[in-house]
Amino acid sequence: MKNARIETTSKAIQRRFFSLFIVFAVLLGISIVSVVGFQLVRQSEQQSIQLLSSLKRSIIDDRPDWNQWRKNSTINTANTYVKVYNSKIGTAPDTFYSKGTKRFLSKRSYQLPIFSAVRYVSDYGLVYYRSGSRLGIQSQIWLSLNGVVTILISVLIVTAILMLFGITLGGYFITLSAKQITQPLANLSKAAQAESARSADYANPLPAPQTPVEVAQLANSFNTLLGAVNDKNKQEKTFVSNAAHELRTPIAVILGHSKLIQRRGQDHPEIVTKSVNFITDEATRMQQLVNQLLILSRADRATSERTYINLSNLVFESVEEQRALLIQKISVTGASAATVLANADNVQQILRTLLDNAGKYSPKDSLIRVHLEQTPADVTVTVVNAGPQISTEDQAHLFDRFYRGSYARDSRIEGTGLGLAIAKQLANLNQIKLTVANAVPSGTQFSLTFKNPQPTSTHIDRETPLKELN
Repeated sequence: MKNARIETTSKAIQRRFFSLFIVFAVLLGISIVSVVGFQLVRQSEQQSIQLLSSLKRSIIDDRPDWNQWRKNSTINTANTYVKVYNSKIGTAPDTFYSKGTKRFLSKRSYQLPIFSAVRYVSDYGLVYYRSGSRLGIQSQIWLSLNGVVTILISVLIVTAILMLFGITLGGYFITLSAKQITQPLANLSKAAQAESARSADYANPLPAPQTPVEVAQLANSFNTLLGAVNDKNKQEKTFVSNAAHELRTPIAVILGHSKLIQRRGQDHPEIVTKSVNFITDEATRMQQLVNQLLILSRADRATSERTYINLSNLVFESVEEQRALLIQKISVTGASAATVLANADNVQQILRTLLDNAGKYSPKDSLIRVHLEQTPADVTVTVVNAGPQISTEDQAHLFDRFYRGSYARDSRIEGTGLGLAIAKQLANLNQIKLTVANAVPSGTQFSLTFKNPQPTSTHIDRETPLKELN
């Protein structure tokens, strides 16, 4: 199979406009020739009518006066042929032929299928035929159209020359215009290729011309896309680097204790148990990290199947589950019948993360508050802990992968920095808004806002006293 021919935009514009120009020129030429030809034939028709009228006027006392008509007639016998036949009953038949008419009539003639008045006569070419009668006298006239044909050929030649000149000149301007139109696109393509060959970071924006506006918009869109790709590449590089760093520590601990057991295990059996405990702890930590990385990877590519779920029951179940794992007390207040469109497993995983996070950073004797508020427009779940407040700088990056706030780093609280990133990804997947803010007077508040409550849900008034779910 032959390779498909590659056509540039410039060539496509040239081909289409050139084809349109040729069609227009041909139609214009045909129109000119047709109009001129019609007018010339019409002129011959008028001339034949005048000749017939003059023949009819020459009839005196029911007989044609041939001599008087020939004397006054201005016909050109070289291209006009006249035959008059007197068939009136009671008179002797009489036929008059103009000069050359007998020889003309001896030739074979053919009537054209479309124009009945136009005939082709051998050796004479095209002629226009007209006949008429008066008082039993039949008159027939043949006007040669050779002059008309000659004029039409001349018009056709001139029109063809003008068409050829117009097509050549038009083709040049079409080619020039097409190149001017597509040159910004070609420059943009070259710049993109050069930037791609120079660096994989796409740090330099592509040049955006002022005109045409469409190309400028395309260049700006490309720059926006390249910026997003560059940011994504940086995030991926940071992610890989952080993942390698987080995995390197437990692997180093495992290798260190394994070698320690190999060297001194037989002579000092008491260190074996201690080293095995370290290896188990680090292996567990590494397993947790790998599982979270897998969850993130799946969440990036997954689509969530959402259904209407009872959010109130789901919140209560998640709280009961975490009460068995956390030291802090947990209170639940708010709406008792809130239904939203979401994936139940995803929402439960988000709530687990927020509650686990609250347990890590709250004092052991503090209270973790969970509040469910419903309005006609949305449903919001807030998880408030009594831990330290988060700085504005940390809040901006709190949902980034492997990011840990300054307090978490300083206090050496265990964690991978992926829990909130996973929660944010799952929230986006379910069209849930996940935000963080400092609580008043202290602590941190995480909010889950659902913008799609079921229309038939029961709503509570903002002034209604909150009641504890049981």
